[in-house]
Amino acid sequence: MSVFSVIANKIKEILRKMVGSRTIEQTLHIAPVISSEMENAINLWSNMYKNKAPWLHEPSPDNPVRIASLGLPAMIASEKARMVVLEMQSDITTPTKEVEVENPDYKEPEPDIFGNIVPSAQPPMIKEDVPVGDTSRAEYLNEQYKKLKDNLRKQVEYAIAKGGLVIKPYVVQNKNNSTGAVTTDIEFDYIQADCFYPLAFDASGNITEAAFIQSKIDKEYTYRRLEYHKWQNNTVEVLNKAFRTANSQSNVNIESSVDLGKEVPLTEVPEWSGLQEKTVINDVEKPLFAYFKMPEGNTIDLNSPLGVSGFSRAISLIKDADMQYSRLLWEYEAGEMAIDIDRDAMNFQDNGQGGQTLPPHLQQRLFRKVDLGESDTYQPYSPALRDVSYTTGLNTILMRIEDVCAISRGTLSDATAEAKTATELRILKQRSYSANADIQAALEKALKDVIYIMNVYASLYEITPEGEYETSFEWDDSILVDVDSELGKQITLLQNGIVSKQEVR
Repeated sequence: MSVFSVIANKIKEILRKMVGSRTIEQTLHIAPVISSEMENAINLWSNMYKNKAPWLHEPSPDNPVRIASLGLPAMIASEKARMVVLEMQSDITTPTKEVEVENPDYKEPEPDIFGNIVPSAQPPMIKEDVPVGDTSRAEYLNEQYKKLKDNLRKQVEYAIAKGGLVIKPYVVQNKNNSTGAVTTDIEFDYIQADCFYPLAFDASGNITEAAFIQSKIDKEYTYRRLEYHKWQNNTVEVLNKAFRTANSQSNVNIESSVDLGKEVPLTEVPEWSGLQEKTVINDVEKPLFAYFKMPEGNTIDLNSPLGVSGFSRAISLIKDADMQYSRLLWEYEAGEMAIDIDRDAMNFQDNGQGGQTLPPHLQQRLFRKVDLGESDTYQPYSPALRDVSYTTGLNTILMRIEDVCAISRGTLSDATAEAKTATELRILKQRSYSANADIQAALEKALKDVIYIMNVYASLYEITPEGEYETSFEWDDSILVDVDSELGKQITLLQNGIVSKQEVR
């Protein structure tokens, strides 16, 4: 470290003490349990997803080589998220029980014209599923749950890109301007992996203590709200603190050791004025936030319970693909047709400044001034392109990325080079089925935690009467089962008398 860096750090430290700036560690007196390796990895995944990978750059005087992006990280995260939630069906309903009730279609036996007693075609009693208890709680939760499902596709993509996502329900009161009626609703905060800080885990690796940062940029200042959750002995403690920094000193990517700014009252920000600085909630079985964690093993920090990006194991391959793609682009650019023409054969024009230039339409990429000698006045420049070799190499890298990221062949690459028939292409898609199933299981666990928190708030704020609820999840396996092919098999079985029409239906 240079002398100037040391002096600059000393000055920053003095200014920090003068203005009363605080860090997360200084405020909570707890160090986040996240290693520097994980912190760096999350930042790298985030930059790659935003198409800002460190190896990408445009030509410059110092480095004339252009490294372009294929956009693979965002494409991988988007495709994985699409396959996970594509045909997801989930609802919150009231539990039911089967009881016997009178059949409204039952008719007492009557004699026919011959005096014979004709029994009713319907039984006198039928079985029916009826709700257990009050249904208003499940109906309210399901109505609020729909808002979460509407945003799920995008949020799952963020989680896959950065390794995880925190979903934090909270209660708001909304007033209808026309009727004046006030309703109590549940909204959801989605905190991405680079904006929350785990502080403690239990023996199973579940987060029990965490801090979250929410920012609000004003004209002059940037405000940050530090929200701290701690769950212990079935009790949740929630702290809210606000901080302020001048926009010129604002740091968007907050880390545990970076200044939050000067602490100010929550009332300084109208949106936070209604929050309590400290809240304690008893009789809670789990924290009041849900962590959706990617299920792959963590190869960055083997001891960390945090999830890893869906493309974390393919970073070097993604870099290779970008490099190969850039070579392909250069091949096309360098191979553009041109005509090398002798300077003496040029048709110069007066540029109005005492010099001569080529006509504008001749200067655009086609003609290049060179000294060819007296015998030749021009020579065409049209080299043979080597794009097939570059494309083949790029496709090989893309197939390797598909294998490492557990997505089906043909998602990124040209799979027709290996598989020609539709059946072969469907077989290749089976590779991603088990990976998708693991992500779906992790997402289902997180959503169940979210619904539990919603139910806690519904009881805490007395929004509806107490009532039981149950949650259903259905994850379609169309990635593995082709519907048309399966129907053809069933029709064949029907024609051979093996199954009935009802079974086919």
